[in-house]
Amino acid sequence: MHVEVSCSAEGFNKLKNSWESLVEKSVVSTPFQTVEFQNEWWNNFGNGELRLICVYDGDNLLGLASMYIDQKNVLRWVGGEDIADYHDVIASECNAEVVRKLVFDWLSGSQADDWHSADLVNIPQWSGSVSHWRELALAQDWEVDSRIETVCPQLALPDNFETYLGGLGGKQRREIRRKLRRADAEGASAVFVEDPSDQYLEIQEFIELMESSGRDKADFLNSGMREAFVNILKVMQDCDLLRLCFLRLEDHNLASYAYFSMGNTLYLYNSGYDIGQYAALSPGWVLLAKLFDHAIQNGHKRFDFMRGDEDYKYRFGGEDVSLMRLLINR
Repeated sequence: MHVEVSCSAEGFNKLKNSWESLVEKSVVSTPFQTVEFQNEWWNNFGNGELRLICVYDGDNLLGLASMYIDQKNVLRWVGGEDIADYHDVIASECNAEVVRKLVFDWLSGSQADDWHSADLVNIPQWSGSVSHWRELALAQDWEVDSRIETVCPQLALPDNFETYLGGLGGKQRREIRRKLRRADAEGASAVFVEDPSDQYLEIQEFIELMESSGRDKADFLNSGMREAFVNILKVMQDCDLLRLCFLRLEDHNLASYAYFSMGNTLYLYNSGYDIGQYAALSPGWVLLAKLFDHAIQNGHKRFDFMRGDEDYKYRFGGEDVSLMRLLINR
């Protein structure tokens, strides 16, 4: 086995086919590990020195770590912290340990002396990467800190929506049904975009709702993030991972969700609401309930709310999965 490192963005295209195959088998396999997301993030946010650290057995790509060294000589994941909810090495379960070891060995060698600290975020606790790299770093007498940074509530989905509702608490179940009946009586309906516009019109509608949801999201979009965020949404839609849905009343959008469908999991990515005159209809709750029904009908077996411990995620059945941060000082 040997390590090859690409320091140019051309590496994304050169590795594309083998990268795609690797993600399908990877222990951590989410939309954020895909070459499309990684490449587009780097195109928009890349600032520093790219390090695509690839582990090969002969000509066979066994695994990789997509990283970069920022202008302060800090080693980080490509994908960043703000808009990528999961990070890790990309490798199958049977190869993950050796890939982590060889990536670490390369990073600790003289050929990689251009970073002085590492800040690696959003690593699932269950993957084993944090504990493994912590052990290897301590063996080098480096300073190490690892901690649970946030959570991603998620749940397994049953075979039908009624069974799902039956698994919730009685009060919550009755509340969802009441809100669904009221929205239906008012004529609100869910629209799941199956054939998106070539002009990305639905993405623009989503961004408008997201911006109107509140100051935090408006500030996020107005901080120089809007164009880059939209670019990433477009790329993920083009590769058929991003989906959009809307709750509409007549010609008015009341709520929207952007979500990823990958494997048997639905990943809830972001949301937007009209917080004006239709707030009494609870459009966010109504559309979320309809999204659960849609997910189950389309064969999804897991629903991932992704980062954050907002109360509604637990009301809809989410259970915490911990994400960790690993800090290393050489």
